[in-house]
Amino acid sequence: MLTLPPATSKPRGVAQQKQKGSNSQRDKGFEQDDEDDLIEQLNRKLSNVTLNPPTTIPDEMNMADISTMLPTFAQPLFNLLASGVYEQQLLAMVRIRKYLSLQDVLPRIDNVLALNCVSFFITFLNMSDCPDLQYETAWVVTNIAAGTTAQTERLVEAGILRPLIQNLSVSRCIHVQTQTIWALGNISGDGPPYRDLILQSGALEIILQLIEMCEDPSIAKEQKYMILRIAVWCVSNLCRGSGRCAPEWMQVTPAFPMLRRLMYIDDTEILADTCWAMCRILNGTHKMNLDTVVIDKELCMRFVTLLSEPHPTIQVPSLRSLINIASGPEFHTQLLIDAMAIPVLGSQEMLAHRNSTIRRDALLGISNITAGTADQVREVTLQDNGNVMRRVVDILRRGDVGGEELGDEILENHEEGGDWRVLREAAWVISNATSVLDLEITGHLVYRLDLLPSIAQLIDPRRERKANYGLPAIGLKHPPLMTKLLDIIFNVLRCNEHHPKEQFMKIWVNDCEGGNILLELLKLANQSLHESQLRHLENRTLPRQLQQLRFSTTDMNGNGSYAPSVPLGPSVKKRVETILESFFEFGPENDGFGPFFGERQGHGTNRSRRDGYGSDLAEDDGEDDLEEEEYNHEAAAARQQHGHQSHYGNGHRESGRTGAGATNAVDFDIEDMEDRVSRMNLV
Repeated sequence: MLTLPPATSKPRGVAQQKQKGSNSQRDKGFEQDDEDDLIEQLNRKLSNVTLNPPTTIPDEMNMADISTMLPTFAQPLFNLLASGVYEQQLLAMVRIRKYLSLQDVLPRIDNVLALNCVSFFITFLNMSDCPDLQYETAWVVTNIAAGTTAQTERLVEAGILRPLIQNLSVSRCIHVQTQTIWALGNISGDGPPYRDLILQSGALEIILQLIEMCEDPSIAKEQKYMILRIAVWCVSNLCRGSGRCAPEWMQVTPAFPMLRRLMYIDDTEILADTCWAMCRILNGTHKMNLDTVVIDKELCMRFVTLLSEPHPTIQVPSLRSLINIASGPEFHTQLLIDAMAIPVLGSQEMLAHRNSTIRRDALLGISNITAGTADQVREVTLQDNGNVMRRVVDILRRGDVGGEELGDEILENHEEGGDWRVLREAAWVISNATSVLDLEITGHLVYRLDLLPSIAQLIDPRRERKANYGLPAIGLKHPPLMTKLLDIIFNVLRCNEHHPKEQFMKIWVNDCEGGNILLELLKLANQSLHESQLRHLENRTLPRQLQQLRFSTTDMNGNGSYAPSVPLGPSVKKRVETILESFFEFGPENDGFGPFFGERQGHGTNRSRRDGYGSDLAEDDGEDDLEEEEYNHEAAAARQQHGHQSHYGNGHRESGRTGAGATNAVDFDIEDMEDRVSRMNLV
């Protein structure tokens, strides 16, 4: 029969942050955690630093002596471990445990490993008739495994997993089992290889049985919660990265029903780890068999309710669970709508939250909903009296002003527009919404919410910009943002093509001076690739009315264009070319700029949902971000070689996240463009 330790024997330990490299260095298949997602990072590994455990043994060495025990007293300590005498071995493990519970744990772990004592640990763990020694040893292993990857590797390579998993299944002492689970949680938190070894051993099934045992009403609440805090946290670690690949995902889905029941527990720590585990299992579920993982309205409503929790450790995984559900099929999206997720995701509290990660995640959830059917997009447009979409457009108009009310007085001290990644997610919402080509939706955005001027200010590269702009041309600094803004323009003009009586093109060309903006963007995108052609065009004599449109380094007032912080790159270039080729005609029969609405090239209709996060963060649009990193790298190299001149070769990658359109337009014919400009007849 299982015996329970005193309830106060093992409170939750303090967190030890795992040391890892950059995202690009992380193991394939594991989360690529966002650099600022510190909440999740801190819970990857935990040390047990309790100083008053149930094991008591006389010891003449005080804590001051123990703090300097190694390497000074390394040989006497080794002699105790090798003595073969139970009392001396237990004393040695107690001292090591106390030593590892002090500050500066990483060098202390190195000192312990320098004793070459892992073989003793394995021997002690196998001594089933000595639970106190097993417990102290599991504790020491827990704190060593809370260290670096190299330190954890020393344990695993020596064979520590076999006795740990054996104790988990055969030990009849609950505190040995619980401490063993803690050790396995730290080891699994180190990465996919160790996590997979533990999952393949069947350890998860035993842990779930232990959690189920805690449902016995005869167990005191304090004792039950002590066990659950460790067991659920370990399950959460075992679920890390599981959504990436079907085999690993199928290994953790048996935990889903138990975790779902725990979503109503009244303990903050247990609830937080439960939400993280659920979030990770739900990552990519739409690609898997859903027989085990049942997503219904009740589950969605619970996640929506948890968004109001004041604890970010609960709020963030709940939000990401909703994102992952919304990334699934349309009936999953409808479950979220029925659970009233839209007004919560698009609330002032979420979109102006002090944490930029939550602001971005909320917009990502909304964008996955707007990737649904036209009726589902209308729900986003209409729910909460239309305030959700208004707030999204306000982010593009006024910038990311999280933590403050979106008032006009903010703009004076908000010149940079806030976190550009929040603006990009807002652009994704609008891009997906406009890509359904629904006149009611697009008309609401253009006419009532004044969308197009908000887009124009973010991409206008001209120095002689309109006086009523509230933000700088942030899109020039961040190509992933620029591409989504151009997708919105394409979608709006394409809707106008389907409904020729509408005024979308007129607003874009006349009110926003959109034709001039697009031509200037094309000049910037081509300034390196077509330098010789542009130089020829600069020197060419043009009619007076065309001088403001020519591809030159100065406009008609002698002011130059804004130089982008990074080269605009092929994705931006092809989008601009596609818009110009598809919707503009430069000839006298159209009085200059006019709706051409010819055969479109390049932009498709599929609107991708984005999983985003099984994790812990979220991966932040990896390929778009990679593209920007490539631009930054190449721009730096160009500045070294050519001063401030931009240069980019053939090594760029197109963004894989197509929202409103892809980027496979044919190469733009600069000579044809030159001819069109020469034939323009502006009125």
